[in-house]
Amino acid sequence: MMRSIQRTFPLFVTALLLAVAIVQLTVGYGEVRRASRSVADTRLRFVDSVLVDLFRSGPQRARITALASNVRLELRDFSGRLLLSTGRFALGDSVLVSPGTDSARFGPLQRRDTVLFFGIAAATGGTEQAAGNGTELSGGIVQQVARLQLNDRTRRQLTGLSGGDMAFLFGNAAGDPWTDFGSILSAPPANVRNSPRPTRYERGETKRAIAMAVPGTPWMVVTELPSRLIVAPAQGYLLNMAPLAALIVIFGALAAWWGSRRLTAPLVGVTRGAEAIASGDLTHRVPAGRDDELGRLARSFNTMADQVSRSHHHLETQVAQRTKALEGTNAELESFSYSVSHDLRAPLRAIHGFSRILLEDHNAKLDPEAQRLLGVIDQNTRRMGQLIDDLLAFSRLGRTDLSTGPVDMKELAQTVADEIQRTDNGRQGSLEIRIDPLPPARGDRGLLRQVMANLLQNAAKFTRDRPSARIEVGSRADSGQTVYFVKDNGAGFDARYADKLFGVFQRLHSTEQFDGTGVGLAIVKRIVQRHGGRVWAEGAVNQGATFFFTLPGEER
Repeated sequence: MMRSIQRTFPLFVTALLLAVAIVQLTVGYGEVRRASRSVADTRLRFVDSVLVDLFRSGPQRARITALASNVRLELRDFSGRLLLSTGRFALGDSVLVSPGTDSARFGPLQRRDTVLFFGIAAATGGTEQAAGNGTELSGGIVQQVARLQLNDRTRRQLTGLSGGDMAFLFGNAAGDPWTDFGSILSAPPANVRNSPRPTRYERGETKRAIAMAVPGTPWMVVTELPSRLIVAPAQGYLLNMAPLAALIVIFGALAAWWGSRRLTAPLVGVTRGAEAIASGDLTHRVPAGRDDELGRLARSFNTMADQVSRSHHHLETQVAQRTKALEGTNAELESFSYSVSHDLRAPLRAIHGFSRILLEDHNAKLDPEAQRLLGVIDQNTRRMGQLIDDLLAFSRLGRTDLSTGPVDMKELAQTVADEIQRTDNGRQGSLEIRIDPLPPARGDRGLLRQVMANLLQNAAKFTRDRPSARIEVGSRADSGQTVYFVKDNGAGFDARYADKLFGVFQRLHSTEQFDGTGVGLAIVKRIVQRHGGRVWAEGAVNQGATFFFTLPGEER
């Protein structure tokens, strides 16, 4: 399809607007997503630090009471043996955490079935009387066992502190167990627990989380936020901006289409006017109502069209006068050709006849030299007659109308080759003529037969002194056209004089070596040129020659 500025310009503008919209949406989406993630990271750090401070501010016991309930209070000696206890949550002879002497120490979270608990231990000193047996005690370990209250109410209360979109995890910095204050969970991955920056990980869905250790304890708090909530503002940006970008692209495309039509309409008119004039309609003109550059272009085109019309009319008049003159010249040439043929043939026939009479009737009275001279006269008159025939044939080629049609080139070449094989006399060696498959051509069969006959006769003549003469007729494809060739292994020619081969009376060998009038290849060239083709030759002395010619194919 032919390209049109009227169509390609709106398409270009639309593609440009679309590309700009896509780039803008992509960049905007990335910026909003980065800003949302930055805000989310700031919130995560802040909320996580607030939750850690919840465990650090005020008395430790008051902080723990908010999240855990005391299930046992024990007094043990320093060997771990239980001395006194309250509560039913028995632990056997074990101390959950090594006690401190100056303050209570917190132990790691531990799990028993569905219960999470931890110990708080402190060392005590002094002497007192034990009730009931009078035993004197001198220091020991006070251990409080606290159980975490895991329920949805506690989890919702903590989540509500951050607005309801964040979740809090609590557990041991070293690993399991962990909890979200509603149920027992596995510990977050080590890369989350060990990273000082917010980290993305998978827990049911993609989340972004930050972990902080609770000072003075083996515990850690993790605050996490679903990634979908972080991406939501960016997705909202796309949902809000994409329709606006689409409207901009649509309105831009419509404006480009309207402007293109308005801008190119005069150009389209000038283009159609030029096509009309090129097709022969010299009366076509284009509207020139505008006062800008396009209007001046239209007026200039109309002026040019007027000049072309006048020039065409003048040329037609001149051509008509020269067709008439050419017809008269052709008639004179035809008359001259017949006159030359008649006036030259009459004395030639007389000379030929008298020489034959002398040779046949008075041969016994003539000495050998006279007989030889009469033979030379007879031979030259025959050659002169052939020369006249060739000249007349050459002159008529320019005045003969072509009768074009499909031509079977292989059949035509084979017919000519068979005739040459039958009539080729006086050859000392053998003659092989090979006809390769030839594509059909389109042209005047009679004239193309003359081309093939002249080329094959030429090849047969120049291979006459070869003991094994070979002639090949073939073809090849070259740049979308067919090239036919006739190749022989004969005397060849000097490649420096190849341009003289197709001229009238141009010969590269003497008549004593090879007979001929020097018109045959000139006839070949004129016939091929009248068919719209070209002809050329390649060869070397004593290495044969190849003659090439092109013709229009049958498909055209």
